[in-house]
Amino acid sequence: MNEIQGTKDYKILDWIILSLFVIFILSLSNSIFVNQIGYFGALLFILIKAFLTRKNQFNRTGLELAFALYMLAEIISLILSDYQAQAFHFFTKRALLIPVVYTTIAVTTNLRRGKNFFILFIVGSLITGIIYLIIAVQHYFSNQYNIIQSGPSVFQHPITASEVISFTVLFLFAFIINEKTGWKTKILLFAGFAISLFTLIATFKRTGWMGVAIGIILILIIKRKWVILIPVFILGIILFLTDKNISLVSVYDFEVSKANKLYSFNTEGRATTISQFDSMFIVSDYENGILLYKDSALVKQIETPAPAILFSKATDDLFLAYLVDTRFLVFKKDSRELRKVNEILPPGETKDFELIDETLYTLDGDSGLTIYESITSISKPIRFPELKGYRWLFIDSSNFYFVSDKSGIAVFSRNGFLPGGLITKNEVNGINRAYFFDGNLFVSNQDGLKVFALENNKIVLKDQLTEFKQVHRMFGDDEVLAVLTSDGAVYKFKVNHSRKFELLADDKVFPEPTNFMFSDGKLYCTYVSRGRFLSFFDLYLPQNFTRLALWRAGWEIFKDYPLFGVGDIGIEKYYVHYKRPYDKEIHGHLHNNYFHFLATLGLFGFLALSYLFIMIIIKIYKIYKSSKGTPFIASYSLGALAAFVSILISGLSEVNFWDHEIATLIYFTVGLNIALYIRHKEEVENK
Repeated sequence: MNEIQGTKDYKILDWIILSLFVIFILSLSNSIFVNQIGYFGALLFILIKAFLTRKNQFNRTGLELAFALYMLAEIISLILSDYQAQAFHFFTKRALLIPVVYTTIAVTTNLRRGKNFFILFIVGSLITGIIYLIIAVQHYFSNQYNIIQSGPSVFQHPITASEVISFTVLFLFAFIINEKTGWKTKILLFAGFAISLFTLIATFKRTGWMGVAIGIILILIIKRKWVILIPVFILGIILFLTDKNISLVSVYDFEVSKANKLYSFNTEGRATTISQFDSMFIVSDYENGILLYKDSALVKQIETPAPAILFSKATDDLFLAYLVDTRFLVFKKDSRELRKVNEILPPGETKDFELIDETLYTLDGDSGLTIYESITSISKPIRFPELKGYRWLFIDSSNFYFVSDKSGIAVFSRNGFLPGGLITKNEVNGINRAYFFDGNLFVSNQDGLKVFALENNKIVLKDQLTEFKQVHRMFGDDEVLAVLTSDGAVYKFKVNHSRKFELLADDKVFPEPTNFMFSDGKLYCTYVSRGRFLSFFDLYLPQNFTRLALWRAGWEIFKDYPLFGVGDIGIEKYYVHYKRPYDKEIHGHLHNNYFHFLATLGLFGFLALSYLFIMIIIKIYKIYKSSKGTPFIASYSLGALAAFVSILISGLSEVNFWDHEIATLIYFTVGLNIALYIRHKEEVENK
């Protein structure tokens, strides 16, 4: 009787394990929290079953030595690290994910179940993709792709989303190319492939695109599909050759109710911002320097040592150029010439700045407020590091206004040219744009465009336009506030004595400006579009510029810690000491698997991980060769191989192997591949 009862208990246990593992599979593409509940729950009950039955529930994979060397590298680096607590934390995260391989094999008790697991993964991924596409369409119509050069963040960061969906794209492509099926199945495969491919494109992340392109090419080479590969290669060349960069300046007369275009012209760089200079206007043309225009005629070009993103007037004869590396160049006007007289390098990553006569205030996200009393003299700046975490800074005759995109507004009194005590705070969530004009503070968030005023030492909401949820830029001139929304609509408002909005005019301009200035009834708009394929080779693209700086620092760290690295830790602890002075943004990783492995685990760890990667490739390829011609298994192996290589390629610009979502997916797909092969062999032997 006890034996019968025990058997029933094991069936219940098996049902619990299976249910938890199904939860794990369905959440692989959308929720790391739910995913880990499913995984660790299934693993826990497998261990309970092993204890009750006194039987080993796990199969050997042939990867044990590679895993052991990987963990040994982690342990040695942990012991030698100056930050052992964090290194131990990351070590446990890496170690606890490896059993995903063995858990997947243990739960896949037969070939049919393994196939169903794969179908569940694809279905879960496609449902996630459809949700992403729906939100991406809204993202597209609000012009966010042009503004932030990224897809929406839905379930994960867009970079992670691109790499997660790349598994689905490549698996379905492998089945389309390799599997001999009926036309109904083919239609389903093509439909799934189209959904996943559009989702990948919608992430707008080159990391995932690059990995999938290599994965598809690998599948076509292995299958010797030259008839497909050659057109794909030609299409790639055509896309690259037809890709183009656009930098456009358009000037409109917006004196009356409609914006009438006066003229437009192209620039050679990327027209980032526009400002006034006497009767001319200045275009900060990024890598092309500072350009002075009289109407559409270029009058003068001033080269800058780094890309220029903003040009501001301090006094009638002093001007400030803000560079992409957060340096400020100070220019003095002699006659009509601009002569450089000083250079200022703030201590941190500058988010915003204010010029009050000759005094420069820089607001750094990580270093707080820094004040330079005179931009023409070299003197020790005054620091307020406690004022960090803010995104915008505004100063009037009485107060300092600090605005955070997360926590809201804080107002400090003004004591001479310095901030005094805190007057008041007001929580406003999710601010995406802030602007101070005519004594009013305008902020935009998901609730619309709001106008606040300081009354009786309180920040008071005076008016709100709920329909303005996508404010991109604001610019004030005289008594008129011009508002640009992300879809290219421009509005003129006047705020009356009751501090209520009065709409004066509205219109829509095309292309949707990336920036604008409103002055004397004229609307000066810039439009910049960088070719997505050409951007791979754009050294001045901020993402590329940052990555090159990170890789350089990572190599320098490796040279100082060559054997075992600094430990598997957040690299910002060392990067802050190895970066160049104008490399301001502090990152926790190096945006490259291989530089990051060298810096954190040293040469030993780099070789151990390289060995693991090679062994996984060999293991998957051997299964593919052994099962060649076997329905489903060969196609799955082909997709798994392409997906893993895709991640290795994407790892050239991301530390994706240590991304929890990606590592889990890798171990799951490898484990399922091994499980399918083992169960297939068992079924053949039992016939």
